[in-house]
This record gives sequence, structure tokens and C-alpha cells, in this order.
Amino acid sequence: MERPDALAVTIYRWGRDHALLLDSIFAGVLLVLLGAASAFIADLPGLVVATLTIAPLAVRRRYPIAVLVWTLVMSIVQLVVVPIPLPGNIAQAVVIYTVAANVASFGVRSATLVAALVGSLLAGFRWSTPPDYGRHALAAAAVLAVLAALVWVIGNLVRGREENLRQLAGAVVQLEQGRRRLELFVAQRERVSAAREIHDIVAHSLTVVIVQADGAAYAAANADRWHRTQAREVLDVIGATARSALAEVRTVVDVLRDVDTRDVDTVSGASHDGQATGAELGRLVDSVRAAGVPVEFDSHPATFDALPFRLRFVVLRAVQESLTNVLKHAGSPVNAQVAIECTADDLCLRIVDDGPGRHVDEPATGTGAGHGLAGMRERVHELGGQFRAEHRPVRGFEVTVVIPLNTTVGERSAA
Repeated sequence: MERPDALAVTIYRWGRDHALLLDSIFAGVLLVLLGAASAFIADLPGLVVATLTIAPLAVRRRYPIAVLVWTLVMSIVQLVVVPIPLPGNIAQAVVIYTVAANVASFGVRSATLVAALVGSLLAGFRWSTPPDYGRHALAAAAVLAVLAALVWVIGNLVRGREENLRQLAGAVVQLEQGRRRLELFVAQRERVSAAREIHDIVAHSLTVVIVQADGAAYAAANADRWHRTQAREVLDVIGATARSALAEVRTVVDVLRDVDTRDVDTVSGASHDGQATGAELGRLVDSVRAAGVPVEFDSHPATFDALPFRLRFVVLRAVQESLTNVLKHAGSPVNAQVAIECTADDLCLRIVDDGPGRHVDEPATGTGAGHGLAGMRERVHELGGQFRAEHRPVRGFEVTVVIPLNTTVGERSAA
């Protein structure tokens, strides 16, 4: 629906864009009307003074200060040559308005007002006649001064409005630029989050698949007897792991396609209803056990499920990535422990292994450029928690996560 003031806005913008044309037409109309009237009142001197005063109005907005100076000169000439006011004196009011509305310098605008008031006083005395000359002169000067001041104030109000509109337009442009930068930032953040989630999902699943496949290949090549049931068990684990990974990756892609369905701050690839539960955490641990790593798991599912969703999700991904690193880097023999403990203030997660190998995802300080531990650290820091990943004194690796529960109270009530 078209705005009711759309036509007025269009006309106004056209007028600002074609100021010289409109001012020339305006000056021509005044010259015809007021020039003729001035000639009728004061003969040739009146026509000359009116013409020289009105004609510069054609460039009043392009050269306002020059037109002001010329008008002051012509006002002095008129006071000397013509002893009466002329209809062409309206041009002087137009010049006062033009300077007040278009000149940014407050000094120039103030000087214009002073000149107008002084000119009003001089004109009052020049054009006054006896009897009672002084009273008539002051009265005429007062009327002219009030009119000049009123025109000057109107011009300043118009200039202020124009300045406000320009500032508003600049603010709108800056707001739009800020919105675009925010969109780029959000898009980049979503890409990083998606890469982090897909890395964790695919790295864990493929590690389990590789361990199972390598173990089956070795057994098939070297074992004296390898039963069909054993092969089936290995293939079942591989198939279940691959299907689970495929489902999670599809969920991440679906979330990226429809941002309105996302209910966490980062791309989680999961929803409140179907993911990050104690049962899923148990399945994750079981998949690592099936891959040949004994895992001691210390956490009650009911306690875990009572946590806010985002906190559960961060814990699930931390356990997933840590156990994936155990499978990939800890070597053999190896045992792992996963412990989740909730206090009144914090959630503490500890994943420890005693493998002889070195975790190469990051250096021992846990500050390298690997994707897995870096992703864990980012998630934990987003919740205001502390993350530490380091080699143990003798052998093995330890990951410790501490997250304050008060940072997720809002999610606890919504979960």
C-alpha cells in the first residue's frame, strides 16, 4: 500500500535535486510581478533596484553567501536612491531565509540576523515621514525587525530539520551496514559450529568403524578359527555406528537449512526431544567398549537427564571426542574412565586413559590447533566453564571440564 505522503515526498526530493531550475523560475516570476510593481511605484530607479535585487535569487541556494553580500549592497543602494519601500524588498526576506536554511556556519547565520535587524532600523528611519517622525520610524523598524527575525527563525528550523533527516539517513545506512556485518558474523559462526559438529560426529563414528574393520581384518587373516557370528557382531557395530552418524549429520544439515528450527545458540545437530540424553551417552560408551576399549563409566542417567539441554550436549560431545582420541591415539593396552559429578555449583567431567600413546590432536598443554580439543574448549568457554587437556605424569591422557551450573539456569527451566 502506497504511503499517503508519497507524492509529497517525491515532489520534495525532485525539488532538492533540481534546485537551480526551481530557483530560476521563482526568480523570474518575482521579477515579472514585483519588478513591474516597483517600477510603477518608483519609476526607473525602482525597476533597476528591484531587478538587481531579485535576479540573484536564481542562484540563491547554490551561492547563498554571495547572494547575501550582493543583497546587502543593493539594500544600501536602495536606502540611498529610493526613499520608499519597494515590493522587490520581499527578495531580502527570501535571502535571509535562504542563508538561515542552507548555511551551516552559525557565525554567518548570526551575522545575517544582525544585518537584517540593523537594516530594519535604518529602513524605518529612512522611510518614515512627518509628523511624529521618530515614533513612526521606531514602529516601522520594529515591524521590519520582527518580520526579519521570524523569517530567520523559520529558516533555521528548516535547516535543523534537514540536518536531522541527513543524520537519520546516515544512521539508517550505518544500521544497515551493521546488520550486514552481523549477518556475515552469524553465517561464519554457523559454518564454524557446523564444521565442529560434523567433525565430532564423523571422527568418532569413523574411528569406531576403522577399529572394528581393522580388528576384523586382522582376525580374519591370522586367527585359527573365526566364526560367522563374530563377523556378524563386527558388521553390526559398523552398521549401527554408520547409521547413527548419518542420522546426526542429516540433522545438522537440516538445522543449517532451517535456522528457525534451531533451539540452541550454536548448530547442535540435535533437538531437545531426541538427543543428548543419558541413554545416548550410554550408547556412546558402549560403542567404544565394542571397539575394544574397556571404559569405566560413572554417571547416573537420571542425574544427567536433569541437566539443561545445552549442558548435556556439551558433555556428550566432550565425552565423544575424548573417547575418540583414546581409540585413535592412546595405543594398546588401554583403559578409560569417564566420570560426571554434579555439585551445588558446578558440573565436573573427567575423562582419563592409561594408554602408552600420545594424543596428537593437540600438544600436551591443550592449546594447539587440532579441531577436536579446540571444539571442546570453545563449547565449554561459551558456557563460562574451564577446560583442561594434558598428559598424565606417567602415561595416559586426561581431559577435565568444569562448568558452572548457574550459567544455564534459564535453560534448566526450559528443558
